[in-house]
Amino acid sequence: MNKLLKRQSIAAIIWVLELFEPLHTWLTRHRQMRYWLSIVRLGLFQFGMGLSLAPLTGTLNRVLIDELSIPAVAVGFLIAIHYFVSPVRALIGHHSDQSRASGSWRTPYVVFGAMLTYGGLACAPFSLLLLMGDGIVGFWPAMIICTLIFLVYGIGVNIVETVFLALVSDITPPGERGRVLAILWIMLLLGTVVSSFIIGSLLHTYSHIRLIQVMQGSAVVFVVLAMLALWGRERLRPDGQIDAPLEAVRVRLSLGESIALLWGQKTLRNLFVVLFVATTGFATHDVLLEPYGGQVLNMSVAETTRLTALWGTAMLIAISGAGALLWRGRSAVMLIMSGCAVGASGFLAISIASDAALVSPFLGGVWLIGMGRGLFIVGSLALVMSLTDIGHAGLFIGLWGVMQAIAQGCGTIGGGLLRDVAQHQTGSIVLGYTSVYSSSLALLVLSLVLVVALRLGRTLREQTDRSPWAGLQDIPADQIVY
Repeated sequence: MNKLLKRQSIAAIIWVLELFEPLHTWLTRHRQMRYWLSIVRLGLFQFGMGLSLAPLTGTLNRVLIDELSIPAVAVGFLIAIHYFVSPVRALIGHHSDQSRASGSWRTPYVVFGAMLTYGGLACAPFSLLLLMGDGIVGFWPAMIICTLIFLVYGIGVNIVETVFLALVSDITPPGERGRVLAILWIMLLLGTVVSSFIIGSLLHTYSHIRLIQVMQGSAVVFVVLAMLALWGRERLRPDGQIDAPLEAVRVRLSLGESIALLWGQKTLRNLFVVLFVATTGFATHDVLLEPYGGQVLNMSVAETTRLTALWGTAMLIAISGAGALLWRGRSAVMLIMSGCAVGASGFLAISIASDAALVSPFLGGVWLIGMGRGLFIVGSLALVMSLTDIGHAGLFIGLWGVMQAIAQGCGTIGGGLLRDVAQHQTGSIVLGYTSVYSSSLALLVLSLVLVVALRLGRTLREQTDRSPWAGLQDIPADQIVY
């Protein structure tokens, strides 16, 4: 019987191999297609990241604020922790660069970061049980425990994203890095869109236990996709060294040296002021859109979860369109101004849509915010790249990433605080939210005024021989998207 089973197993394996033999032969002949399919496999990591983060930023925040009546500033603080621990990127990135330069693996750093991220994601939904009260744990002890959970997640996601992008830089030819990172960005956004549809369906009949199961399931999916993406990526040569170009490794300046170098250039100082103000304006809604849909517009948890798909799709379209416009020679300043204007109109629309009968205008406003943010991100990247020489591009983009993280964190917490204060002072839930969206609108309008007043358009130095996607390997994409 055992021999028969072995023979049947061997026959089955041979049959499977023969089945895929034509595909293997075709891929061997078409090396370019094989290469880009391998990039798509690499992108499964980013896809899994988006898949797992969407319920955290698109569902859990709504339940905590709407269903459990947790102060929005407290939820904003938890969601924003990973922005404020972003300096860990510099530390772990520098350490992995040194290891890589000596011929060691980067993969263990990615695995360590992925495990921390998984642990944070798997434990994050238990904040529901902790913050529900029920006499088990008081609010402040529960907040301390939740802070530790989200801190672990924040450190993990910063480590894993930094070292993953460094690994991509190692194994990708220099001329292809821009396009490869653009694909990975798109897969990150696609992960959020797909996740919002799936989770919206799974939560059609909502319960806290159901949400915990869904979020833990998404964390497991992230780990599985990460393993599929990274399996066999770093290979050893016969001499025991990692088979990847060492010239891809760069050890960046310290944060102090970066700030000193930046401070000496007036144009870059002005640019960073504009980008900080606009980024803060876009970030104030991060934890509030879904609760607004639930508390003001009477949307279900499943319906508000799908807002992430609407927002992410709009952002994808905007990023693609902005990239095409840059290739045709359009000004990056024009894209920044367009993004701020479109985003401002979106915040105006959702401020007006303050009744359950106005769900359609609200959805239109969410779409416009996604479009505006996409245009703004691409324009910002292109402008930063054009205002720095090639030798310092990575430095300034890295510093831009820190600025983005701080602005995102301040906007997220500030939006929650303003909502709580306004609601407490006026006694109106609607005015609590609309005061935040009005502030976002004002910040984006202020950004437009600053662009004109500081004459940033005249300082743009055109570099038509460079790809608008150059330098993407230095971008902390998760901090910009979320």
